[in-house]
Amino acid sequence: MKTQLIQILLVILSTVMLTSCGVMQRFSSEDDYAQAGSQGQLEAPPELVTPEWKDSLKIPQTGSDRVSALETYGKAIDASVAPDFVDITIRREGDLRWLEAEVDPVNIWPLLRSFWANQGIVLERDKPTIGVMETDWIEDIVSTDNERTQVREFTATRSKFKIRIEREPNAVTNIYVSQRRTELQNITQQGGVWVEIVGDPETEAEMLVSLMEHMGQSRESALYEVANAQGPRLYIELRDLDGIPVLYVGDQYSRVWRRTGIALDRTGLAIYDQNRSQGMYLIDVKATELSTDAEISAGKYQIHLLSQGAQTLLTVHAAEEDGELIPAQTARLILNQIVRAYQVFRTTG
Repeated sequence: MKTQLIQILLVILSTVMLTSCGVMQRFSSEDDYAQAGSQGQLEAPPELVTPEWKDSLKIPQTGSDRVSALETYGKAIDASVAPDFVDITIRREGDLRWLEAEVDPVNIWPLLRSFWANQGIVLERDKPTIGVMETDWIEDIVSTDNERTQVREFTATRSKFKIRIEREPNAVTNIYVSQRRTELQNITQQGGVWVEIVGDPETEAEMLVSLMEHMGQSRESALYEVANAQGPRLYIELRDLDGIPVLYVGDQYSRVWRRTGIALDRTGLAIYDQNRSQGMYLIDVKATELSTDAEISAGKYQIHLLSQGAQTLLTVHAAEEDGELIPAQTARLILNQIVRAYQVFRTTG
C-alpha cells in the first residue's frame, strides 16, 4: 500500500518543472541573512497614489486607452527605460519587510519583469496599470528516509509569489513581496488535495535580497540590510464585540493598512478594489480546488479598517455599498486567515 501511495504521489506531481526545486532552494537561503545582523523600527508609511506614468512613454492619458496602451507597450520598454542601478532602502514592521526604491514605477516594472525571467519563473499576472505581478505555481518535492519505518517519505509543496508596488508622493516606490503556499495532503489512490499553509517570511526576505541584487546591490550589502532592518513587534487579538468578530491590531492606521494588504496577498484572498481613505479592501473569495480547515463561502466581502488612536479595528462586511455585517462565523474565518498571515507576536488580555 505504501508503495502504491508513493507511485500515486509521483503521478500527481508528474507536471512539476525540473527547475522548481532549484528555484525554491534559491529562495530558501534564510541562513545567509539570518546571520548578518539584528532588529528595530521604521517610519514613513506609504500613500496609495496612482502612478503618474512618464510623458516620454507617449501613453494616452484617457481611461481605457491609457490602460490598453500601457499593457501592450509595456512589453517593449524593458531596454529603454530600465535603470542600471536603483537606490533602495529596506523597511520592516514585525515580520513584514518591503523595499523603498527611488525610481518611478514605470521604470521599475521592466526590472521586476526581467527578475522573474532570469529565474526561469513564469508570470501568471503582469498588470503594470494596477501594480501587481504574480507568478505561476512553483512546485517543490522533498524526499526523506524515515529511519524508524525504513520508508522514504515525500513532501510536496507549491508556492506562488506576488509583487505589489505603491507609489508615494515623494517619488518613492514601495515594493512588497508576498508568498502563498500550499501542501499536498490527504493522498489516496484517487489523488490528493492541495491545502493552504502559512507562508514563510524568511523566504520572502530572501526574495528581497535577490531583488536587491538584481537592481545593482552586492549580495553582501543586501544581506546586511535585510538582516538589520528594524521594526516593532505587534499586538493582535481577535475578539467578539456584542457578537461581532473584531480584529484588534495595536498599531496606527497607516501601518495596519499596509500589513493587511500583504496579509490578504499571502492568504490568496484576492483584492479586487481598495480605498485607503475609506478604510476598505474588497476581496473576492472564489471556490477553488484548495482545501482549508474551515472553508469560507465563495463571494465578495469588504474588510473595513477603523482607526482608534493607537490601535486599528478590522471587521468584515458584505461587499455591497450598504456594507451590512455578514454571519459571524464567516467573518471569523476571514479574520483568522488574516491573523495567520500576519505571523506576529500575539498576546491576550
